[in-house]
Amino acid sequence: MESKNASITKRPTPRYLEIANLLSRAIERGSLEANTVLTEEPVARLFDTSRTPVRKAFAELFENGVLRQFEGRGYIVAGKNSSNEPQRITLTLSHLGLDEVDKISKQPRIISQRIAGDFEKSLLRALPFGVYQINEQMAADYYQVSRTVIRELLSRLNQRGLVTKDERSHWLIGPLTTRDVDNHYAIRSKLEPLALFESAQLISSQEIRAMWERAQAVYDQGSSRKKSECDVLEEDLHVHLLAKSKNSPLLTMISQSQSTLVINNLFFSTVGSTPPLSSIREHIIVLDFVMRKAFDMAAQALEQHIVLAAARSRNRLKTFSVFIEPELPQFLIRQKY
Repeated sequence: MESKNASITKRPTPRYLEIANLLSRAIERGSLEANTVLTEEPVARLFDTSRTPVRKAFAELFENGVLRQFEGRGYIVAGKNSSNEPQRITLTLSHLGLDEVDKISKQPRIISQRIAGDFEKSLLRALPFGVYQINEQMAADYYQVSRTVIRELLSRLNQRGLVTKDERSHWLIGPLTTRDVDNHYAIRSKLEPLALFESAQLISSQEIRAMWERAQAVYDQGSSRKKSECDVLEEDLHVHLLAKSKNSPLLTMISQSQSTLVINNLFFSTVGSTPPLSSIREHIIVLDFVMRKAFDMAAQALEQHIVLAAARSRNRLKTFSVFIEPELPQFLIRQKY
């Protein structure tokens, strides 16, 4: 198995360093004057984060001589007038530089995007190996963000059917079973052809041709095909080809039923392989029927492709039984039943 560090994308700049750097710049330009008192809670609130990264930021600045301790709670800004009395202020964005704070702290969507990929990847690695509780506070501390950000990401994953809540409102992930695979693929095999029949008729011939050419080009590459190129083909067939359906509830159900596709991505990334040529050939057949405007035949071909894909996914899931459980972040807590 790959090591933990090898399987996770490069981590962004630690949150505490972002906070420390911004505080340091505010002190340098005089926005925070010498002897100004800084405590954890007001800074954490302004940065929309937990106290943990603020505490580490203060420690960093103290080590560098930017802050100093005093007979009180928190720290005070160091400076030439260190003999003066501590100055207590109501800390605002203007003290820290509104533009800079706005970039990293006042846009939760940006913060979510900063960690979303790594967070989801960590969760999915646990999926085949049992049931895990996701501890919100530990995850927030791990990524040095607020629990609100973690909760937002978990809510999105819940909408996709990847995580659930138990009767005590604990977030859970796993296990993904062969029955789950069968059930989700059975839904997909009926719903995706319905969406294709309506949507494909609304897509331009040029777009359909481009999808077909991409699939054919990857198929012609044989064993030299790349995983990233295969991912584009999956998006073409199972997302873009269906997207123009006017039935939004149908598309929502399809999206939710596609949650088991993660097992394929996990399998390919673990063993270092790509989808088989037979699967890509099935893509080409579907798109060939669409190009000829044989939409009934295209829908039937898509249904057959999904049935065959279910068997392949079921076999991939079974292979995880011989894999060693990977090292996972501490915010994923294995449950015993």
